[in-house]
Amino acid sequence: MDKMKLGIVVSEFNYDITMMMLERAKSHAEFLKMKVTHVVKVPGVYDIPFALKKLLRRDDVDGAVVLGAVIEGDTSHDEVVMQQASRRILDISLEEGKPVGLGITRDDTPSG
Repeated sequence: MDKMKLGIVVSEFNYDITMMMLERAKSHAEFLKMKVTHVVKVPGVYDIPFALKKLLRRDDVDGAVVLGAVIEGDTSHDEVVMQQASRRILDISLEEGKPVGLGITRDDTPSG
């Protein structure tokens, strides 16, 4: 059986967190005998769906993982970003017929 070809879309916002997540994801993919064919970096979690759709349309990608970190602020912006991005990620997975692992975390520690 051929290795599953995996694409990863990772948000650069909260870089300290997301780049550690990326390294762990790549390491775990290797452990699972998957081949990471593409890593796409985007500015923030809200930008993930656009890159994900393009990535899943590639023939050399069987599925994907999305990674990001949203930090709670003084407004409900973080909730909107999480809800809208996760909903669109699911929609794209279903539209393209390829699995997507959701690796977006949220820090509930209020800033300030």
